[in-house]
Amino acid sequence: MNINQSLFALLESHKAALQKRFNRELPEMSLLYFRVLRQVGAGYGITPQSVAQKLHRDKAQVTRLVVEMEQQGLLQKLPHPQDRRSVLLQLTAKGASCLAQADVLQQQVVSKMTLGISTSQLQQLDEVLQQMRENLHSAD
Repeated sequence: MNINQSLFALLESHKAALQKRFNRELPEMSLLYFRVLRQVGAGYGITPQSVAQKLHRDKAQVTRLVVEMEQQGLLQKLPHPQDRRSVLLQLTAKGASCLAQADVLQQQVVSKMTLGISTSQLQQLDEVLQQMRENLHSAD
């Protein structure tokens, strides 16, 4: 197996394990909902446009997701203080609770995934992965 196959296989296995855990313990959470909640929960005042850019998603897709998540009580829209055409997204109490639960589930998946791997190996892997990301970002 080459690096491409290994990376894709690992990512797919991680996503599948996480979605399986969500389905069992937090059925209202999809991987995409989780990613949106993490972006919104990372700080105050993120716009749907910023979420779309950070997740490399189409703005229309993120707009639909935001509407769904708002209807489910996970997010709320606030008026943008400088731009009346835009809104800021904020987690509701339910959204913050779901995000906290999802973070715990993700940590459980990561713990299972890294079982038997030493701390120094994980640190080295993290450094290599960060370098790969930097290489890709500098190539743009």
